[in-house]
Amino acid sequence: MRHPRSRCAVAALVLALPVVLAGCSQDDSAGDPAAGPSAAAAMTAGPTATGRAETSGAAPSTGASSTADTGDVAGGASGSTGSTEASAASAGTASTDGKPADSTPAASGAPAASAKPSASPAKPSASSAKPGASAEAAKPKPRIGPSKQTGPVRVTADDRARAAALVGSMTPLQRAATVVMPTNGQAGKTGGAPYGAVILMGTDGVVDGTGSGTPQRVKAAADDLQQQYRSGTTGPLRDIPMLVGVDQEYGQVARLVNGFTKFPGAGALAGISPTAKAASTVTKVAAAAGAEMRAVGVNLDFAPDADVLPVDGSSAIGDRSYGTDPQRTGVLVSAAVRGYQSAGVAATLKHFPGIGRIATDTHKALPDLSASCAEWNETEAVPMRAGIDAGAAAVMTGHVLMPAAGADTVPASISPAIVGELLRGKGTAGCDGLGFGGVTVSDSMQMAPIANSFSSGEAAWRALAAGQDLVLMPIDPAAAVRGIVAAVQSGELPSQRLSDAATAVLALRIAVARYPTPPLSVVNSPEHQQLLAEVRRLGA
Repeated sequence: MRHPRSRCAVAALVLALPVVLAGCSQDDSAGDPAAGPSAAAAMTAGPTATGRAETSGAAPSTGASSTADTGDVAGGASGSTGSTEASAASAGTASTDGKPADSTPAASGAPAASAKPSASPAKPSASSAKPGASAEAAKPKPRIGPSKQTGPVRVTADDRARAAALVGSMTPLQRAATVVMPTNGQAGKTGGAPYGAVILMGTDGVVDGTGSGTPQRVKAAADDLQQQYRSGTTGPLRDIPMLVGVDQEYGQVARLVNGFTKFPGAGALAGISPTAKAASTVTKVAAAAGAEMRAVGVNLDFAPDADVLPVDGSSAIGDRSYGTDPQRTGVLVSAAVRGYQSAGVAATLKHFPGIGRIATDTHKALPDLSASCAEWNETEAVPMRAGIDAGAAAVMTGHVLMPAAGADTVPASISPAIVGELLRGKGTAGCDGLGFGGVTVSDSMQMAPIANSFSSGEAAWRALAAGQDLVLMPIDPAAAVRGIVAAVQSGELPSQRLSDAATAVLALRIAVARYPTPPLSVVNSPEHQQLLAEVRRLGA
């Protein structure tokens, strides 16, 4: 199915939207991307205005070292941002999508992500200065510890340089553990080094290990995970919190349910009209949701869903998507990215290269995305590109074949053609590349297309070799770590590729750590309930 509007139409729609977060400029929302990530050695042209890394020459390889960052890196630019969702296994294995459950937070209680900085204090007059006070004494004292940030999630060149230096001092085992993301129930089963990320999983809103899944219990569980990480770490790494992720799309897919604001999901929000009003509402809801997540210790959300639904026929994604129109979906995806990241939560686009027009559940089988490159460029690519341009920190790759782009034998999640060339690079076979420079993450490695064909170790190193930075939910995370180390030793996985992936993940951790933690009182607050009532009045 072809759509006559070009991706320029998306940009026009997005730029026409009212600014809904006071004091946020369009530049702040999009970020300042820098040169490309680890998996893309060819990305050397430096920052662009769109949040995508420019590439030069052929599509990036997956083993070469990355170029140095030259400026701030917004989510979506340069390999220093974060990513991931966890949808998981066929019957009997953990799924990140889980059962339907509405949960949602509201914007009014979100951190003042868009508030303008307060005016600097007036300089004291000569008459008010104390006698003998030196100019040196009048200088502000340096801040102790990391500064706190109230703008969109942004990985800077300094973040990436610091991360690269720390990764350079790591052992191969530590680097491998940095790029593996187990469930919270498996976080203690390390292969000798603590993991750099963890995803909160559970059933019916009761996150594993919390008993009830209430905000207080979820925060306690997240705090325990961070303490467990610190206990197994020494040196500067000890002070850099793990990524704590969750599948919190709202609507059908929600992990934080009991005691959290129950906002509607993408399909319901997409029903608001006109598009500009829908987009401003999506941003408010996502900002409020982000505040609630940060309050309980979550700093990475596997949302929004950027899939496009079929005009006719069934879809396994359903109302998790914003709809059938690629351009309008792109506007709403961008709005969600800006909302989440204004609250200090890294947003993740999913499921690249797009599974919305597929009826098969990728938890259980490996389907084909049968679109031609021309059709893909005008459909699935549109909202993905829009989300990247909005500064998305991460992109999750689904388990699907895409013959038009060269992924006709292995899932997109472990395909160099899809991750390295189509997502990170300039494209392949007529499919336009997105030049993404943030953190790439696989979908759950417990899902049938991976688990039925590969061991945890092989799946992990193949994902990294394809260009992934973060390996989500391997069945045996310790075996995944061992498999990565063994692949580096054998030469199957270039050592630089592992270092680049670890640098991207660690840089995102450094970036999100700058955000303050809101009080628990923000969760399901009166302000969020007021926003929820407003959203319902609009018909969502």
